[in-house]
Amino acid sequence: MIESFKQTIGGNAMEFCASIGEGPTPHRVIISRADSAETLVILDASGLISTIKAEIEEPDKLLSDAIRKAQSEGLIERALDTGAIQETSL
Repeated sequence: MIESFKQTIGGNAMEFCASIGEGPTPHRVIISRADSAETLVILDASGLISTIKAEIEEPDKLLSDAIRKAQSEGLIERALDTGAIQETSL
């Protein structure tokens, strides 16, 4: 499942995508640029509670929550500024 979203960064509206990482269970959300598929942020289910949440939560809610977290913590901007993939827990 993939969710597209827009975010204004530095006065420019940019398009991004959030997708659930491959695997038997949804333990990771990857946020990338829509135009280049460049990975910017990886939100990983670490720990028992995050893993359980990732397994039982609806995929669209999991993506929405991950997008909100990445935006509120400034992870997308930091990834674009530094050129380094930002990693955090779900």
